[in-house]
Amino acid sequence: MKKCIIVLNVSIILFFVVKIVALGGVLQAPTMANAVAAPEKRQALEAPVKAVPKAVTDLTDDGLAKPRNILTALETKKKELDQKEQFLKSEEQRIQILKNEILEKIDFLRVEQEKMDTMIKSTQTVENKRYKELAKVFDATPAVKAGAMLEQLDVKTAAGITMNMKKDKAGLIWGFLSPKKAVEITLEITRSGKQ
Repeated sequence: MKKCIIVLNVSIILFFVVKIVALGGVLQAPTMANAVAAPEKRQALEAPVKAVPKAVTDLTDDGLAKPRNILTALETKKKELDQKEQFLKSEEQRIQILKNEILEKIDFLRVEQEKMDTMIKSTQTVENKRYKELAKVFDATPAVKAGAMLEQLDVKTAAGITMNMKKDKAGLIWGFLSPKKAVEITLEITRSGKQ
């Protein structure tokens, strides 16, 4: 703003100086040479007057060119930032949608896990009931025959039956099992006890 005022003051002063010089040339006594040269002088004097606004315009443009460039750069940067903000908002919405989907899946899996746990417990309950019934049968069977039958069963079933038998009867049957089978049954009982 100060530059514009200074430029305007300089141009006004220059304008008055040119007018004074022009009037000074017109007030001189017209001679023949001056009378012939008068139209040319007028054009010469008027030319600087026309050049003054052009000079003022150039000075004004030079003074505002840098702020205009800065303003243009700021507007461009603002547009870029607005675009980035829009992108970030859309990404935030997309992440929120994904988060909700993941939470729904976690809830679904939790419900399924609970169903599986319930099924496993009911299966174990049924299995334990069967082992108890079989243990009663083995309790009633003589130790020699019961040992031979346990020897033929898979380790898990043999361990389940043995755990549900009366302790004194189970101890008698151990004497009729091979050492290898007795160790396998013992390991299975130990494993199932930890679970």
